[in-house]
Amino acid sequence: MIQSLARSFAHLLIAALLLTQTATAAEAQREPLLVFAAASLTDVLQQAGPLYTKQSNVEVKFSFAASSALAKQIESGARADAFLSADQDWMNYLQERKLIKADTRADLLGNRLVLIAPKDSKITLKLQKGAPLIEALGPNGRLSTGDPDSVPVGKYAKTALGNLDLWAAIESRLVRADNVRVALMYVARGEAPLGIVYATDAAAEPQVRVVDLFPESSHAPITYPMAATTSASAETASFLKFLRGDQARAIFTKAGFTILRGAGTAAGSAPACSGFQFDVSKELKVFESKPREVAATTAANSAAAIDVNQLYSVKLTDQSKVSFATTPGKSTVADGSYAGLLKITSPRTQTIRVTATEHAWLDVVSGGKLVESARHTGSANCKVLRKVVEFKIAPDQPVMIQVSGSTEQQIKLAVTTI
Repeated sequence: MIQSLARSFAHLLIAALLLTQTATAAEAQREPLLVFAAASLTDVLQQAGPLYTKQSNVEVKFSFAASSALAKQIESGARADAFLSADQDWMNYLQERKLIKADTRADLLGNRLVLIAPKDSKITLKLQKGAPLIEALGPNGRLSTGDPDSVPVGKYAKTALGNLDLWAAIESRLVRADNVRVALMYVARGEAPLGIVYATDAAAEPQVRVVDLFPESSHAPITYPMAATTSASAETASFLKFLRGDQARAIFTKAGFTILRGAGTAAGSAPACSGFQFDVSKELKVFESKPREVAATTAANSAAAIDVNQLYSVKLTDQSKVSFATTPGKSTVADGSYAGLLKITSPRTQTIRVTATEHAWLDVVSGGKLVESARHTGSANCKVLRKVVEFKIAPDQPVMIQVSGSTEQQIKLAVTTI
């Protein structure tokens, strides 16, 4: 009996040892997660990676570069489990080629665009239309930023400078860096007197200072989408979930990123109707309703009246035929673009939002003057609505909505009150 029990115990011990060895071997053979991420995420992900590994026992390795370069590498067959881009375009690029799992795509972070100088520089400048940017560079100075042809920060910079009527003068004076961290380095070393980078990059480099923030209305919202690739390992989903958790959020917040909160998915919308930089749940709800038909007019004195908190299907007209109440805030091409005028009679609130389904320039005119937008947001993934622009206005005053530069003649539009 004792010998039988001893043999049974020995068999159990051997089995346990074999199971332990098998598990250990499996752990040793498990490949680490490989995450391709935009260069501007370098510092925060290098902090977040070890925390995830400690929690999950799964190693994470990162490859940081311009989003454009990383997307091209994935397209060429490079192994990657996840991709974090600094803009929507390069994530769209991979999604169109079915190289990411679309149902895992989500907008994670937001950022701001800033003009920087070396920390000892005496340059001061207010970023507005016609700002003396060339004069600030001096006769031989150059402005450092990402290559506008491909690198997200350079693309944002080009759009912002264009909307401030500065691009034509500055284009020939650019240093076109491979990614945002290289652009930052040129300024930190004093090789360029000015640069355009993200606010978080500037905060991470003690050798530079922020000259000014670009107006948020001068460029599209800066968002960082993330997604698993089509060849992702099973552990990838848990890593993407970790990036949404409290530990990672604390790292992102400390670095100066905006944590993006999805506004939910409205009926009939794409699965990833998220990425808005403020709550637009009211606007999404309005866009679920049946729209009223209205034709925008070409003259201010006959502008079509619309109600607030109501969705409209707006028919625009050839922009060259429209007599705007005041010059639109953004120069748009008249030929081939559509425009029109609408009016709201005395909204009883100080804050309104104008929301549209298409890329178009939205101006609010009150008292014969353009009202400066307070903030705006958008999402390239949301088919329900594309942009929301918020304005602070004097209550009980007539308000005119000027739509210009639309590539579509028929758009959906709503004015909501806050």
